[in-house]
Amino acid sequence: MNANTRIVIFGAGSIGCHVGLTWLAAGLDIRFVGRPSVVQAAAEEGGCVEGDGKSHLFAPKDLTFSDAPDALADADIIALCVKTTDDRQAAAEIAAHARSGTIILSLQNSVDNAVRLQALLPDMTIIEGMVPYNVVRPTPTLVRKTSAGNIIVGRNAMLETALSPLKGSASPVEFVDDMRAVKWSKLLLNLNNPLNALSGLTLHEQLSDCAWRRLLATLQSECLEVMNAEEIEPAKLGPLPPWFIPYFLATPDWFFNRTGLKLQKIARDARSSMADDFAAGRRSEIDFLNGTVAEHGRRHGVPCPANETMVELVKQAEAGGRKAWTAKEIAEMINRRMGAGAS
Repeated sequence: MNANTRIVIFGAGSIGCHVGLTWLAAGLDIRFVGRPSVVQAAAEEGGCVEGDGKSHLFAPKDLTFSDAPDALADADIIALCVKTTDDRQAAAEIAAHARSGTIILSLQNSVDNAVRLQALLPDMTIIEGMVPYNVVRPTPTLVRKTSAGNIIVGRNAMLETALSPLKGSASPVEFVDDMRAVKWSKLLLNLNNPLNALSGLTLHEQLSDCAWRRLLATLQSECLEVMNAEEIEPAKLGPLPPWFIPYFLATPDWFFNRTGLKLQKIARDARSSMADDFAAGRRSEIDFLNGTVAEHGRRHGVPCPANETMVELVKQAEAGGRKAWTAKEIAEMINRRMGAGAS
């Protein structure tokens, strides 16, 4: 494989469009498979990607979008960007259309998705990746990076060659040996997704309030206990070591808001992907986020009442229940669960 390797972005949502358009701007051969509405918007309006102080406009003729999975047949690499909840359908379409041995780069949430995808696609090469940043999408093909970080991918010689044009760009890809530690450390950050969705606030507003940050610190502390039981050494994904983040989150607003928000470069209009799911009426990834912490905690006898509470509240919201809560109300629910004895 070389720099002209064809990469198909399967799942042209917020993350898929941002990754694909960024890579297209760097000169890679990128195709997209997404919903008909996205395909139509690309054909009529073109696209725009923003982030890391740069922006790039694309005319419609510069973009190749399709809503048909048969476009996967020409892929050397498939960057899988669908929701983890859609894995089975996506795997079925890949199996039906892609060539045997195709590299599947999973840029999804969930610490266990590589094992799940390999079981669904035994004839494909599954490589894990991690996207650490948030994206907002004002229009179907206008995507903007709203927090800091670069993509991390498991080592693979073919992928490293194919993505080599990204070296020295504003959006390089880092290759590592231990993706398990990376995925669990990303999970620590994703534990805020339900808090943000249930708060009804932007990420900037939510994380500016110590009451919400203390809730996140509690969720992360439970996860770190589970990681310790799993004998996983957390990977450092940002300027702070993972074990220190819960303590940093609990600092006073006057300090955190001058340091933490700036470190993460969180845009004022950014929201979590779960907040977007709530707004669109989509099923969330809660089972693969806080649900994973709770499940692994039960395996090791590590109580996770805070994460169990988040799973319960999100599932109630998805079933038509209450979607907006205050930090105090959620804290009280967690305390009651702790008092009752979490499983």
